[in-house]
Amino acid sequence: MPDTSSPLADAVEPSAPIVSLLNAVALQTAASEGMRVMMQRESEFPTALAAKLTGVALDPAGRGYADEILDTYWSNEQRRQGILGTSRRDREVIIGSGFHAAVYAATRVRNGYPKPLVLERGDRVGGVFAMTSRPTFYLNSRNRAGGIGLAGDRGAALNYLPGAPIQPANVSMAEYQTNTDLAFVIRLTLAQYADVVTNATVRAVTGDTSSVDIGIAGGVRLAAGRVIDARGLGDPVGQDLANGTTILTFVQFMQRMATMSPLRGVRRAAVIGGGDSAKCAVESLLGIGPQPLMAAAALDSVERIDWYGFGLPSGCKQWRKEIRGRYQAIGRYLRPDRYGTRRLTVAARQAQPVALPDAGLIDGRTYDLVVVCTGNRETALDGLDFNDFVAYDIPTTGDIVARRHINLPAFRVGPHARLPFTPQERADGVARVAENAVAMFRTATKTASLAATLPAVTQD
Repeated sequence: MPDTSSPLADAVEPSAPIVSLLNAVALQTAASEGMRVMMQRESEFPTALAAKLTGVALDPAGRGYADEILDTYWSNEQRRQGILGTSRRDREVIIGSGFHAAVYAATRVRNGYPKPLVLERGDRVGGVFAMTSRPTFYLNSRNRAGGIGLAGDRGAALNYLPGAPIQPANVSMAEYQTNTDLAFVIRLTLAQYADVVTNATVRAVTGDTSSVDIGIAGGVRLAAGRVIDARGLGDPVGQDLANGTTILTFVQFMQRMATMSPLRGVRRAAVIGGGDSAKCAVESLLGIGPQPLMAAAALDSVERIDWYGFGLPSGCKQWRKEIRGRYQAIGRYLRPDRYGTRRLTVAARQAQPVALPDAGLIDGRTYDLVVVCTGNRETALDGLDFNDFVAYDIPTTGDIVARRHINLPAFRVGPHARLPFTPQERADGVARVAENAVAMFRTATKTASLAATLPAVTQD
């Protein structure tokens, strides 16, 4: 059983890094205004901590400074070496620092268990939503207050992180929030409920039914009693085609969109793929995504976009009839404007780009930029092959919430678990939208349920 007498069981008390963050922000006049203003509404919040963090999140200067503080804290080499040098068989280790790592850590600690250790292979914590420090794409679900629930529940907030110090609805009132809105909540949650180590690439996991040894790049070996594999969607399928300049993956493109004047010199562009990532890329190229830094229509307007993807409507009326509301704005560009110019064209065929020195080539047509959004593939990791996992259900309810390794104390959660739709989800219509297979509102509760019901990890 968890040790409920531990201070970690108190979800209200801020962690050391959160205290340091708040103190540092308070000392910066330019960054602390939001926190001071929001404390005037403290009575409207469940805790003073929530009020302070909301104030930081709503103030651009405060949020930016807080992000810098967290990055500095997590990158501290002395702290990193101290954590990795500690051998403990009774700890849980989470691979990946994204949404599901935060859900698991928050639920675990709020149920009285010790903080898990989170290993992030990159230098920025927050997963796919934190791929950029500036906003570059919008989330799929509308921003609204409320608790966790399914699509269609009037009181549900689909962008919801169980156990977080604040929710995404605290950090913006935009109809559709940006990636950095959710990333900030994820990062605050991990700062509160986990020990995080960056630049820690896991190479292999070995062990037996009671404990594991985790091999990390650089020759470091880490002991643990349980592994939570929360590596998300994996790496882009198209990264072998990309050259990093004229042909980019979705991640590379979004990272470019976070730089100054990202569309400078791009007059003709192509997007390959028909999923949500491709739609976000098209929004950016059309200028209906988040505002790029130092970009203006007079200087950086993309004149023509060719979209190669199956299952996409090619006309405005068909688009508005078949595509969900989040992406409706794209539809108007599928018809000529008042001057007879059509910026966006959909081609329902495969496309194989070829990198030229100063352009991308598709079927003999050159483009200043090609964005490859053809999905993701799993990154191989010795010892955690998908075929070694089986569906794991909660004994008391029978709900499948994760996948469990057949030989090791390891679990896959979130998109990485590839969980099938349940009969209830099919009855509710959730399964009718293929993208819901990895939707946060569907998978967050499953990860939280796993964290709330797994027994404690012991050294025995």
